[in-house]
Amino acid sequence: MTSTATTASPRTRPTRTAARATAAGAAVVLAVALFMTVASVNVPHEPTDQELLTWWQDSGNRTSGVLSGMWALLAACAAAVVANHLATLPDAARAPQWRAFARSMAGAVTAVWLVTGAARASIGHLVDVMDEPLPGVDVLRAATALNYTLLGLSGMAVLGLFMLATSVVVLRTGALGRWLGFLGLGCGLVMLAAVVAQYGAFTTPLAILWALCLAVAIWRQPDPS
Repeated sequence: MTSTATTASPRTRPTRTAARATAAGAAVVLAVALFMTVASVNVPHEPTDQELLTWWQDSGNRTSGVLSGMWALLAACAAAVVANHLATLPDAARAPQWRAFARSMAGAVTAVWLVTGAARASIGHLVDVMDEPLPGVDVLRAATALNYTLLGLSGMAVLGLFMLATSVVVLRTGALGRWLGFLGLGCGLVMLAAVVAQYGAFTTPLAILWALCLAVAIWRQPDPS
């Protein structure tokens, strides 16, 4: 029995370490993808009809919109990987409702950011891939407004709720360090307040900060005995 236990432990340890490394890497990817989603495209602010039409007529700008959409898709996938790892945190019985809510919000994050990615890439895909003519100014304004709304309203709302729920789970279980829980509570509350004030997109740096700190906390997570 002693020799069997001795040989079993080294076999299980690399598996746990690999899972932790994968989740930490996914959290870093989430942070990078959140940044690139907003940094890779820059639609003019309050443009005239001619300025907006001229911007979309540039193939490079349409390509940047497609790239922004790709980064949003990557953020959705990374959030799913992170959420799956967080669902395996120990002491589930101490916060079952909050853990279930966190998983629900993680699913919402994945769904909303997938839609956000598709919306951001829609004009470039329509014109450059399907060889359709560039839509009129009214359609371009509606598409731009939809992109901003999906990111700043729906996208940041579900992400903020996911952060809050995860933070409560962390504080009640102590699985990842209480410092991460307090940080997530602060960032999540500010993000939700900004969403209510219609400025959710401006809180993207808070989400990036939380994702990077989450990566550190996951990487430092001790292996269960």
